[in-house]
Amino acid sequence: EMDFYGGFKKELIAEGFASDFGVLQYYYNQTGQNYAGNMVNPNTTEIYAAQNYTFGPVTGFLKFSYALSNTFGFANSTGSSYLDLTGNYDTGFWGITANAHVGMQRIAGQYYTSEQATYSYTDWKLGLTKDFGGGLSLAAAYVGTNVKQGSGGSYAYYSPTGRNLGGQTGIVSLTKTF
Repeated sequence: EMDFYGGFKKELIAEGFASDFGVLQYYYNQTGQNYAGNMVNPNTTEIYAAQNYTFGPVTGFLKFSYALSNTFGFANSTGSSYLDLTGNYDTGFWGITANAHVGMQRIAGQYYTSEQATYSYTDWKLGLTKDFGGGLSLAAAYVGTNVKQGSGGSYAYYSPTGRNLGGQTGIVSLTKTF
């Protein structure tokens, strides 16, 4: 996967409120098969608009992305969207920041009955990040989705062995920014 992006970011409203507009291109060097065995092109082009905010120790953003092409290989999915609300709170305690996120992915052109799994979902994250300085940070988070199960136990997002990939889990990461 190669990701290309370009955009414009500037404090248009006031200091601490950066507006961000741009284009994202997710490029894959091959075509794959979807779950029905059809050949699909997973390349995706999106436009987005985001509003960043700062209120003292609270920072974050609200971002809306809109697909100008089919989304990651889903047929007839032009017009899919993702809404992202992210917030961080600097606790003022040992360089620890509390993190929260909720996102809603809507895959256009995918219509299902209540008996079928759907590709649209909501995801979330609750976590803590410790900044050690010098670009080094440690994070721990609990993340999950509401990916639905269809009749017969099938999931919209699943591994080749049939395992649901849309569940909940904990993540720990150590990151160094250069």
